[in-house]
Amino acid sequence: MPSLYKKKIVRYVDAAGRRVRKGAPGARKVRERSSKWYGKFTLPGGEEQVVPLCTDKAAARAMLNELVRRAERRQAGLADPFDDHRKRPLDDHLDDFQSYLVGKGDTETHARQTTKRVRALIHGCGFVRLDDLDAAYVVDWLAEQRRTRSRFSHRTSNFYQDAAKAFCRWLETHGRIPKSPLAHLKRLNVETDRRHDRRALRPEEFKRLVQAAAAGPVIEALSGADRAMLYVLSAWTGYRRKELASLTPRSFNFAATPPTVQVEAAYSKRRRRDRIPLHPVVVERLQSWLETRSCGPDEPLFSLRSRRGWFRDTAKMMRKDLERARGKWIEEATTPKERARRESSDFLSYRSEEGLFADFHANRHTFVSNLGRAGVSPKVAQALARHSDINLTMNVYMHLGLEEQTAAIGELPAPPLLADDPGPATATQPGASGTEDVVLVAPMVALNDAVCCLGMASLDAAPSPEGLDQETQKPLPEQGLGVGCPWMSPVVEVHPTGFEPVTFGSVDRCSIQLS
Repeated sequence: MPSLYKKKIVRYVDAAGRRVRKGAPGARKVRERSSKWYGKFTLPGGEEQVVPLCTDKAAARAMLNELVRRAERRQAGLADPFDDHRKRPLDDHLDDFQSYLVGKGDTETHARQTTKRVRALIHGCGFVRLDDLDAAYVVDWLAEQRRTRSRFSHRTSNFYQDAAKAFCRWLETHGRIPKSPLAHLKRLNVETDRRHDRRALRPEEFKRLVQAAAAGPVIEALSGADRAMLYVLSAWTGYRRKELASLTPRSFNFAATPPTVQVEAAYSKRRRRDRIPLHPVVVERLQSWLETRSCGPDEPLFSLRSRRGWFRDTAKMMRKDLERARGKWIEEATTPKERARRESSDFLSYRSEEGLFADFHANRHTFVSNLGRAGVSPKVAQALARHSDINLTMNVYMHLGLEEQTAAIGELPAPPLLADDPGPATATQPGASGTEDVVLVAPMVALNDAVCCLGMASLDAAPSPEGLDQETQKPLPEQGLGVGCPWMSPVVEVHPTGFEPVTFGSVDRCSIQLS
């Protein structure tokens, strides 16, 4: 029969009744009952068990009855499968979680960062064991971080919450808790608290950036010519900094049709080998640049890592080169009024008037945005950007401004003409009956800088209105833009944009298929 009792304890006090150590001057021994209740019960095997409970007698009785019930269920083979896990500290479970992430193929960096976030959260909330996990405490802690830490944005808050939810899902899946206590938590809307959104560089901005880099000094251990090539390669492939840092001469296959560049799975964000085709002018400039290098076939092309393995500050490179390019652009103003206009513009600014940044990752935004300007289908753009979610491609990385919207409106057919409206210059064609005339209005053709294959280009010539299909207002098949790359038949010549720097040599012409 379980029983409650208070232990007899001995303590030493002075003349004033204050507790002192044994042997202190004037100390006297006092016998009294403990303030905490203890429980005594016999296990099914006959072993006597004594456990400390609490100071409240009713609560202590309830705790003792629960312990007896668990012991009897365990004897009957109905033990709670979560009991052993509840006894372990959360830090031990976190160590197991990190080992699991590495074992299933995540990188050491990702596993370490995820568990670091979870550890900071559970320590901040005061969680010690599994039973302490509580969604309300998590929400309060994240809100406090957003209030007190200037760099703790909604996006960062979501990262911490996602890591904690992943940890709890793992606990549930592996039979350590019956149900995740954080499963119902929702992510915050990051659109209401944007801190570091990127922008896409306009063609003229990118051209001047490359020119400034090519003629600039060494920044972050990279020469001007190396930075110029790095910018071009990042904006024409969409590769991230880590992926570019892994490139070696063996990464390129110039003999293939078309030439390609490949990132190994160990360095790709999606953990698989990525191969994409190269723009022919990029190939030419890259080969000329490689001739000036003396690195082995397996040595990195760009020194983007320090001796200790840390990534160099590529955002600093972009900021410095943009400052030099902007300064030169302002100096080119011929009148005080023009200079004042340029100084008030955000052209070539590291941070635009809308608060968007042109750091190194902005080159990836430029790559995806140029695909959109070229009219590439969303599915192809997603494949080239190597995104798992097309919404990320279309809503985050693709920036289409007023120029693109104006060009799109210009391609719409003209509205129907009224009888008394002379309208624009039109061409007529006999109708089906031979007595009616069908009015053909040639649509406006936007000839702004576009991306051909994977590079930006400007058309030398546009299809003439006489070569348009009478129904679709599109170029006729036999007059469509053909192929002019070395492995294609030449029809239309284009000028690649952004390759004018002296380090890349003179600008060559290349024919690209746009159909």
